[in-house]
Amino acid sequence: DDDDDDDDDLGSGLDQETKKQIKELREGKGMAKPKEKPRSALFGILPEPDEWDYIVFFVALFQIYMSPFTKVEESFNVQAMHDMIFERQNLDRYDHFQFPGVVPRTFIGAFINAVLAAPICLVFDSIYAPRVISLFICRAALAALSVYSLATFRFQVEKKFGKIVSACFAVICSIQFHLLFYCSRPLPNTYASIFVNFAFAFWLKEQYEVLFSILAFSAIVFRSELVVLAAPIFVSLLVLRKFSSFSAIVKVVATSVMVAILSLCLTISFDSFFWRRWLWPEGEVFYFNTILNKSSQWGVMPWHWYFSSALPRAMMGTLFLLPGGLMFTQRMRPFFFPVLAFICLYSFLPHKELRFIIYALPIFNCVCAVELGRLYINRNKECGDGKSWKDRLRSPKFFFRAAVTLVVFNVSATYGFTRVASTNYPGGDALILLHEMERHNVTAGLRPFVHIDVPAAQQGISRFLELSSPWRYSKREEEHDMDVYTHLITDKHRVDNFTAVITLYGLDVRSALMAPRRMSSMQQIKMRVFKRNDINKALVAPQE
Repeated sequence: DDDDDDDDDLGSGLDQETKKQIKELREGKGMAKPKEKPRSALFGILPEPDEWDYIVFFVALFQIYMSPFTKVEESFNVQAMHDMIFERQNLDRYDHFQFPGVVPRTFIGAFINAVLAAPICLVFDSIYAPRVISLFICRAALAALSVYSLATFRFQVEKKFGKIVSACFAVICSIQFHLLFYCSRPLPNTYASIFVNFAFAFWLKEQYEVLFSILAFSAIVFRSELVVLAAPIFVSLLVLRKFSSFSAIVKVVATSVMVAILSLCLTISFDSFFWRRWLWPEGEVFYFNTILNKSSQWGVMPWHWYFSSALPRAMMGTLFLLPGGLMFTQRMRPFFFPVLAFICLYSFLPHKELRFIIYALPIFNCVCAVELGRLYINRNKECGDGKSWKDRLRSPKFFFRAAVTLVVFNVSATYGFTRVASTNYPGGDALILLHEMERHNVTAGLRPFVHIDVPAAQQGISRFLELSSPWRYSKREEEHDMDVYTHLITDKHRVDNFTAVITLYGLDVRSALMAPRRMSSMQQIKMRVFKRNDINKALVAPQE
């Protein structure tokens, strides 16, 4: 009777064969699943970007939008990019001669970044657009490089573990604050992490010669601690007998040594030109930080800090997926434990920062992605009859819902971190507001001469933010007469003969944690802009 009702439902103008086909389509039968077209490679291991890559890149751009300025750790590369794009051959005007920093850094990362961004930056400069736009372009170019290196690694993850795990990897990367926050910041660690991601792709592809060649280049040019990462990987490959023969081991070592020598020649010749003296920048950094152990002047953390603080903050809720990924997927263990050994070894250096181990996150995220993919595939399975609370708590459906909860938690926490981070650049905000405030006075004849003190320069101000004549700027540090300036950007509470005209507030995280319900305790003054008292009386400022 039910079949007759269905036939009546289809109408009387169709033959029995057509009605049968329509019924099968309604029931989902006889529908062949379209074959998924595998992602193609543009060249070698370099993939064609897909929709997941664009999502990750969009999140990275959102981080730039929320925190567009840079801090003291990024200062060298930011100023170097500015000078390479706008000063070019005029080395005398390069910022590093006046403010060389504690140790010299390589120009190679900034050069690559500047070459990619320069065409667009020069177009905007030709129409007299503010140069701060060029800062955003440089950071977007760096974010594109970083995201594409993650995409290359994810391409090999897709080949090894499938499309679901690949998609889960992109999701996990998108909902972690620190990974995409740092991916656009011109730090030596960021430039090194780009090459490390490519090296990890070759690791998954089992092309060990290229793997160690890339790590050798990155260690010599950008970050010497990558030797500590390469060593456990090499030992693990020996233990697991991944090399086909003794000659293969010799070939890998010989190639890596040769690449290291060529990289050393490259960085010495390239950087000596810009520094105007013979030097190996990363060698001096290694001597300063490791041999002399002077990095401890910036803080000393306990051995367990990376495990008790850095990694939980970097991974947040996704950290809980790590045990399951290691327990249920043996294929990730040979990749995870060498990276874990790197963190253990690097923990012996007293001074610690999360960015020093940022290279570990793609491997850790891959382990989490494998577990999230497994939970997704089994999301509808029940344990037992599914009626008792014990069966429900043990069921894959429950664990998948818990994983979704962790993802939602990560999204919320990442947004919170992003909002807090956006208040950490009061120097840059102060200079932008000053330009806007005095725009009409400059038209009326004011010639601003702005002094930028050390805290302001360390918290957001770079040469990208400066305007052309009649604006002038000084970062002079020693004691001198401040009355020659029209404006001061400082964190001081008061300055004689000057009046505060702009006050920047920021979130005091420690106070917020101690008294979360007292909103007034969360805000503290981060930066002030002072204006000389006689400026409103005489618009034209005195010459220096």
